[in-house]
Amino acid sequence: MKHSTSTFLKLSGIVLSATIVLFSCGPSAHEMSDREDEAKVFADSVSTAIQSIKQPRLTADSNRAFVRTADLSFKVKDVKNATFDIERMVTEHGGYITSSVLESQINYKNSIRTGKDSMLDIINYTVHNDIVLRIPNTELDGTLSEIATLIDYLDYRKIKADDVTRHFQAAKLSESRFVNHKQRLEKAIDTKGKKLDQMLDAENALLARQESADDLKLNTLELAHDVSYSTVSINIYQKETTKKEAYAYTIPSEPYKPGFGTKFIEAVTDGASVFAEILLFFVKLWPIALLVTGIIALIKLIVKQKWFA
Repeated sequence: MKHSTSTFLKLSGIVLSATIVLFSCGPSAHEMSDREDEAKVFADSVSTAIQSIKQPRLTADSNRAFVRTADLSFKVKDVKNATFDIERMVTEHGGYITSSVLESQINYKNSIRTGKDSMLDIINYTVHNDIVLRIPNTELDGTLSEIATLIDYLDYRKIKADDVTRHFQAAKLSESRFVNHKQRLEKAIDTKGKKLDQMLDAENALLARQESADDLKLNTLELAHDVSYSTVSINIYQKETTKKEAYAYTIPSEPYKPGFGTKFIEAVTDGASVFAEILLFFVKLWPIALLVTGIIALIKLIVKQKWFA
């Protein structure tokens, strides 16, 4: 499922960000002043994220954290009414809709002429909706039970719970290591003094570590939200519906057709125009005619001289 892949990426981001923060290059004296604030921000963010998690009631062990998802597909009697009912149920249980795409898909359409001035459209269509919602994990079971009352035919119902307790504990341990590392660096400052100010690219290193700390914070908070709010993807559809719609048919106007007399006059005019064009064509050829006449006269003259010679 898409949500499982997203959860994996968030968890990977937490571990990677924590590693970068812990093993980046040594800081300067100015950097250490900001490093202490960074450590406090990081520690507070992770602690807040861990404490804000509402544990789902799946097992007797309340120390476990689960990312729960559900995927449903079923047929209903009326998609529009079912959509409104699902939105109401989600609101009553403290959740919210992240996506709702209600649309009709035309399967067949035919237009029939039923009279001289009337038409009939026959349309077969299917209405469906793809809904994505977030619901508090403690309300997931109750919400799914209420949604089940709308089912006319069930295609599938999939519920999944990913245990992410280990990843939250890893974030908490990273917080502890970060604080210890800060304390060791403070001790190094007291020992080496201003020599640490001579380190190159200290500001760039500080910026990189701050970005890593921010990424760790955001990934941890996002994962905490995924634990607190379950994601439910629902596809609902209804039986194919046939709609018939009658409407007036406008007879197209016949194109204009001239009479015989008009056609005769147009033919005479066109003929005169063609004759004139032919005549003008031959007139334009007078130089060639003159040349041919001269050549023929010259040939006759030569032949005549040879005959009397």
